[in-house]
Amino acid sequence: MNPRRQNILTLIRMTVDLSMVMFAWVAAWFIRFETGIEAPLGMPSASLYMKLLPFIGVIWLSVFAMSGFYRRSNRHRSAIIEAIDVIQSSAIATLAFISFTYFYEEYRYSRIVIGVFSVLHPILIVCGRSIVRKALRIYRRRATPRRTLIIGSGEFIESAIKMAELGEVAANDLAGIILVGDPDQVNLGRAIAAKRQLTIYPDQTDWPSFFVEHPMQTVVVALPYKNFGWIEEKLEQIADQVPDVKLLPDLMKFTKLAAGIELISGVPVISIHDSPMAGVQGLFKRVLDIFGAAFALILFSPIMLLLSILVPLSSPGPIFYRQERMGLDGRTFRMLKFRSMPVDAESKSGAVFAKAGDNRATWLGSLLRKTSLDELPQFFNVLAGDMSLVGPRPERPVFVNDFRRKIPGYFLRHKVKAGITGWAQVNGWRGDTSIEKRIECDLYYIQNWSLGFDIRILLLTIVRGFIHKNAY
Repeated sequence: MNPRRQNILTLIRMTVDLSMVMFAWVAAWFIRFETGIEAPLGMPSASLYMKLLPFIGVIWLSVFAMSGFYRRSNRHRSAIIEAIDVIQSSAIATLAFISFTYFYEEYRYSRIVIGVFSVLHPILIVCGRSIVRKALRIYRRRATPRRTLIIGSGEFIESAIKMAELGEVAANDLAGIILVGDPDQVNLGRAIAAKRQLTIYPDQTDWPSFFVEHPMQTVVVALPYKNFGWIEEKLEQIADQVPDVKLLPDLMKFTKLAAGIELISGVPVISIHDSPMAGVQGLFKRVLDIFGAAFALILFSPIMLLLSILVPLSSPGPIFYRQERMGLDGRTFRMLKFRSMPVDAESKSGAVFAKAGDNRATWLGSLLRKTSLDELPQFFNVLAGDMSLVGPRPERPVFVNDFRRKIPGYFLRHKVKAGITGWAQVNGWRGDTSIEKRIECDLYYIQNWSLGFDIRILLLTIVRGFIHKNAY
């Protein structure tokens, strides 16, 4: 999809979201004060509520933007996943809005209005987005099709077809296919073409004449590296004849994360392990970390003060245990914990994983580990920027160097900041459990990251509690 059309669709989605939220606020006021429900404090002026509409718009668009709703990569999410994301982000925006009203002025807005609004607006947003989605499908069916030619080899053809269909959805007309490669790849391509009912054209030597006879708006080239010679020989000729040429690089065997592309001095550079938390998205995540960590430190300050007294009483030594861990980009930092073992506990054993029956902990340390209270000082690491609220749990360098040799993809978890909690932890993979399963969860988190996903993990951490059978 060209950038102009993408920008228009993003503007349409933002307009629909904004309209639905504002309509829900007006409807909530009407339901409360214009349907005969008794108002003990009297009928307030409508302007008192309507003047909040600009602030509502700013809050909801900001939260939705931070949640990644308007990123191009999220255009093709399923309706169900989108609805879940809308509900999660709407809950965050509602909490922010309620907080704002307490600072805005002394007047206390009706709890019934806010309650009705909080239930009504996500429903309207989901319905509005559904209507837009259906309207776009109708429009695309009636729009002039963009005839697309795929030049591919074997299994790469399926990826090219999927990309072409997602690129213009129903408006895309797959006009045909040219098969390139060895006989096995050609036979596989023929089977795919037959299944899709695509015309198979022979490889060309006279491309200008071919495109005169078969006008195409888009050409998608999807070939493996072993056919790079074909690309080098013929791509320039094709690019001179077609307005839109897309090249699918053969990167899947190299990357387990999303690939990214950037221009450096005008030269396109492909990153095969691109972090989803770069740029503005990373800034939003950092803002969440700062506010979340500050709130947690205030909330848990009485407990932390009590533990600061009890830890030295349970065993002579400092209150905190500073342990070297490896975080973002493989850089090490000192992770803070409430000390749960005697100072010389590792003098004989060295660095080892804590396991069931580990008797090195003090009487208080055992309790701290079982309840995860020993982790509370890590909110200071979050404020310092060494860690995040959500991310893969950091390991000690000695373990990292061992795991990276044995487990494929292990070091990719260092593409993001380490976290206090993570997708692996809320799914039970903590403590002395499968490292492979933990890595699988960590990579899934990185591949599917959004601000809404972070909020979901934080809520699951609270709901499922800090006590776990594998915490010792």
